[in-house]
Amino acid sequence: MKNKTSPEEFIPKFRQRNLDESGFLKKVIRFSGKLGKPIVKQLYALYFLFKDPATPKRSKMIILGALIYFFSPIDSIPDLLGPLGFSDDIAVITLVYAQMKSHLTDEIRERAQAAVDKIFG
Repeated sequence: MKNKTSPEEFIPKFRQRNLDESGFLKKVIRFSGKLGKPIVKQLYALYFLFKDPATPKRSKMIILGALIYFFSPIDSIPDLLGPLGFSDDIAVITLVYAQMKSHLTDEIRERAQAAVDKIFG
């Protein structure tokens, strides 16, 4: 019998509220200046890829790990330390984005770019 657990079920309830669209947008917008356009675009691309039903379950689990790490207040380097505080988050996001590039569609890339344009003007 195949396990039909969805990746979303692995997220603790207190984290699920931060991984919804509004929680995601709030954190990305709040720290977009410190993260920069390329990382914000990668975050959006990963988020949209995670939400895409066509994305393989294994890929969703990898993306989920990166997004939870980004949202987590417990980091290798605390986010409150300014630019250095996001270096570990940026490394994780960049690594996972590189691994998921083959799954990115033009539509996801366009949505991520539109989101970045909306934030940065």
